[in-house]
Amino acid sequence: MSIDDVAARAGVHRSTVSRAFSRPEAVNPTTRQRILEVAESLGYRMSPLAQALRRKTSNLVPLIVPDITNPFYGELAKTMATAAAEKGYQLVLCVTGGEVAQTNAYLTALQGMYAPFGIVAPSTSVDLDELRSVALGSRVVVVDRVDKADVPTVTVDSAEGIALAVDHLRGLGHRRIAYVSGISGTYTSRDRLAAYEGLAAKLEMPAMILDAGTGPEVGERAAELFVDMAHEERPTAVIAANDMVAFALISSLGARGVSVPDDVSVMGFDGLELGSRSNPRLTTVRQPIADMGAIAIDLAEQLLNDGEARHVVLTPDLLIRASTAEVPR
Repeated sequence: MSIDDVAARAGVHRSTVSRAFSRPEAVNPTTRQRILEVAESLGYRMSPLAQALRRKTSNLVPLIVPDITNPFYGELAKTMATAAAEKGYQLVLCVTGGEVAQTNAYLTALQGMYAPFGIVAPSTSVDLDELRSVALGSRVVVVDRVDKADVPTVTVDSAEGIALAVDHLRGLGHRRIAYVSGISGTYTSRDRLAAYEGLAAKLEMPAMILDAGTGPEVGERAAELFVDMAHEERPTAVIAANDMVAFALISSLGARGVSVPDDVSVMGFDGLELGSRSNPRLTTVRQPIADMGAIAIDLAEQLLNDGEARHVVLTPDLLIRASTAEVPR
């Protein structure tokens, strides 16, 4: 069913039908009501893209993520879609595979659809100059990274999160606390590793990096290194840079006959819902993922209103579950 069918049935020009949807104030109320009733009876809906092209604005907001298999990005998308809808936006999920060129391609495409702004949740360091080279890049908020730059950002306080993890484990009697990193090169990976190393030095605690590499094999490599260590040299607890690494580590340790938390305590950093259903249920540092999505949209609107790029650092909290326990005897 086309706009011409509605115009013919309502006895008006097709441009009047278009205005009835895109500029209702420009159409006589009685005429507009007749057009809407005809459109309803014929099952006609004005294309959002067509409306955007006519108005040169739209409510489409891209959320650009590297991966949808990682539950962090899934939870972020879910909560941000709700926050966007509450403000009249429609979230468009764009998956890049971690490619910067794909990020720019999405921003360019959505610029052509008159997206008011975009949200980028990067898996690798974002080149801010590269972002600004794309038209929509000047109206982007970056999630999970903080920069003193003219791009708004929102992330969690990694140093506070690592401190919460170390305090929890030390309260259980652990003194040999190791660390397994996440994807190298990301802002959060560098930030959390630096926080762990700095805190270890401050507490005069040995810094034990089981793995600081990349890819899904990080948990397996860390588990292999753990079992190859002499028993008296092994850490009694391990902090993983994120929940997914923690899940992989626990699984790999179990495959090698190491029980969590009976033989070693393991905790993550994210607070994914999956952690409440894992075996054992994962102790983790929880970052407020729902708040991150809503705040990112607020920061974007503020940028559009006054041109100021604000930077928000959220405070994490601790979720104590079954994957941590007192030092094994």
